[in-house]
Amino acid sequence: MTIFGDLALDGARRTVTLEREYATTTADLWSALTEPDRMTRWLGSYTTEGDGYRLEMGGGFPAVTGRVLACEPQRRIAVLWRFGSEAETELEATIAPHGDDHVVLTLTHRRAQAVNAAVWGAVWQGVFTHLDAELNGEQDLGDRGYLGEAADPAAFDAALEEYRRREAGLTPARMIRENGKSGVHLERLLDASIADVWDALTLPDRIGRWLWPVVEWPDDPARVRPLELGDTFRLGDANVPDGVHAMEVLALEPERLLSFTWGPARSAVTLRLDGQEAGTLLVLDQDAIPDVFGAGRLRSAPDFAAGWHSLVDGLTLLLEGLDAPRREGLWDAAYEVYAGQNAAE
Repeated sequence: MTIFGDLALDGARRTVTLEREYATTTADLWSALTEPDRMTRWLGSYTTEGDGYRLEMGGGFPAVTGRVLACEPQRRIAVLWRFGSEAETELEATIAPHGDDHVVLTLTHRRAQAVNAAVWGAVWQGVFTHLDAELNGEQDLGDRGYLGEAADPAAFDAALEEYRRREAGLTPARMIRENGKSGVHLERLLDASIADVWDALTLPDRIGRWLWPVVEWPDDPARVRPLELGDTFRLGDANVPDGVHAMEVLALEPERLLSFTWGPARSAVTLRLDGQEAGTLLVLDQDAIPDVFGAGRLRSAPDFAAGWHSLVDGLTLLLEGLDAPRREGLWDAAYEVYAGQNAAE
């Protein structure tokens, strides 16, 4: 058995799969998964609502709602799973005997929203620990529920870092090196319409929430109109020497293409949009530039790739209406991926 589970692409979303072996019977594990009295001791308070259910997990977190899709006693249960305002996803648990006195539980969380999928991986790691305690007769969460208190906060933090690295590795950018300079090519399928993505790229109240904070905008102080061809604007970034990017729109085709200058070298960053059945494909190209000094050290290809990767992570969260714990860890996870690639070359 592996300690951590797996993440896989699911269109613009992700699938999270975890597996754990328990020293119990299929009947006992099935009881813990489906009987409300036992669920309350390791997961949360389960009640039915019409043809659906409601799960209160405590800790001031929103309730989970959904309905049962499939139920094969002591073998498999599948439910629709909607946590608060997140998009509806699907959760499936299967049980398989393993030897004479052990069973294997496989949990598959499908259609998890991108970037937050890593959070769910860490959450389910903790849930499995709570379940183990319940099966051993050691667990009683009372009114707190799982999310009210992690089984082991340090273990949760470590799991979140690991799942973030794994998710970053699913959609890596390509580092481009030419004539001693470094550029980036990144493609990401976003779970949003082209119109919504375009607004996030060009409106000041949205661009400042995923790229960098708006310092100066065309027609300031209004800061309401979208970017236009030839506009100059300034965004704050503590990682550059002056703390501000002075940027100019070089090319603009509504809902298709946006190109602007970036960094001290005023190189071009170009964003292209293409509608897909599963969402909007974003293609980002940063022209190759020399290494630059920032945040106290010289930065090169892995830094540029991790920077744009984590910024697009922020765009993804904005479009999905989500937040994520310790968002600064998104850059760290992406950097490990690109630094590893750099070392391997």
